[in-house]
Amino acid sequence: MSWIEVESKIRVHDVNQARKRIREIAKFVKIENKVDDYYSLKHDVYPKRSLRIRRKGKKVEVNFKQWLSYVNGVHAKREVEFEVSDLKGFFDLLDDFGFKKWLSKEKRTELYKTRDGTKIELNHVKGLGWFIEIEILCQPKNIASARKRIMNIRRKLALPRKDIPRKDIKKIGYTKDLWNLRKR
Repeated sequence: MSWIEVESKIRVHDVNQARKRIREIAKFVKIENKVDDYYSLKHDVYPKRSLRIRRKGKKVEVNFKQWLSYVNGVHAKREVEFEVSDLKGFFDLLDDFGFKKWLSKEKRTELYKTRDGTKIELNHVKGLGWFIEIEILCQPKNIASARKRIMNIRRKLALPRKDIPRKDIKKIGYTKDLWNLRKR
């Protein structure tokens, strides 16, 4: 299925304070551990495109995101995601096309939802620390309104502007930060 993911990521310095603020505006849903492997045709440099493979128990999801825009600390990306039932066949296909694993990521997620269904995640990414992600999946015509909802939630959570990434937008993200750690 293909959606537009509208999302803001914010670094967290005081996880207990962040959790308290989130619980004031959203309901706790569950805790998940996510292990992601990223595959690309280029694995010796940071690739422009890659596939994410996430194992969730017996389920395996494949995900691809295409960057669309960034406004006021909120990304919009086209997201394609599907489940794979024949894992061996899928990996044979990746191998045949020349894809190689270039990075792995481990993330512990506390998932919360607001009354309108907006997802708020309090994430601990192994090697990087704590982050809040505020995410809405929508159709292209709803990007602007999703962005406004996310910015409103950021204000309610009183998240410092300095903790919202501002650098070269196409290079923001967990994978880029993990890649940079690996290269040190």
